[in-house]
Amino acid sequence: MAGYDTANYIQDVYESAYDEFGADPAYWIRYFNPCPFGSFNDDPTAESEAAWNSGGHFVGAVSSPSQSRLSGSTAEGQADAQTYCASLLSAFYAVTPLDLPSNEILYCWLDQEASTSLSLDYWNGWATYLGDYNFADNGYYPLYPGLYCDPDAAPPNCSIIGNADAFPCAGVWASTPEPCGTLTDPPAFAPEECSAVATELWQFGEQGVCGYSANVDLDLAGNTYADYCFNVSSYP
Repeated sequence: MAGYDTANYIQDVYESAYDEFGADPAYWIRYFNPCPFGSFNDDPTAESEAAWNSGGHFVGAVSSPSQSRLSGSTAEGQADAQTYCASLLSAFYAVTPLDLPSNEILYCWLDQEASTSLSLDYWNGWATYLGDYNFADNGYYPLYPGLYCDPDAAPPNCSIIGNADAFPCAGVWASTPEPCGTLTDPPAFAPEECSAVATELWQFGEQGVCGYSANVDLDLAGNTYADYCFNVSSYP
């Protein structure tokens, strides 16, 4: 199951992505606050409409706090998670057909770039807040913390989420290696992996590395990843 992640608004890139790759994505992954890019929260209705029009009406959620904060304290992790949860809830309320996954498991990715260190305190503050979040006060706890990282990078990442004292990590989204490929002809699923946490998603092709003209990166799932995304269940 292959799809796109992008720092751009879906409505600004889905047509150019289709023109380049000639196929509909199975899902999109978009940034929610806090993030340094255009957030899904800026216009969730327009993005949801574009996801529907693209044929890939499932939207995964990643957050990218200031990278210097990831080596910080429990309080910093909690604060960034609070902003993230509020942004997810805001989008959910803003778009009527933006549904939680039917399995009540929404993977929520923390973006850790390869040059960034992650502290156990930050991870536990961030992940615990998500895991304990009563979404929409409906009695559900559907936010499952995951980590986007380069598993083989030198700064701590795998060792943190594999720590016996770490809040459980639902999965890894690996950023390496990057053999490139297309939606219709992706490479065999072979991401780098952390020993203690399963790799569920793999960014196998990145715009700046693979020379794609559309402002999207390509991802491949080791599972039915759309089942763990928001579902735009009808045209908004």
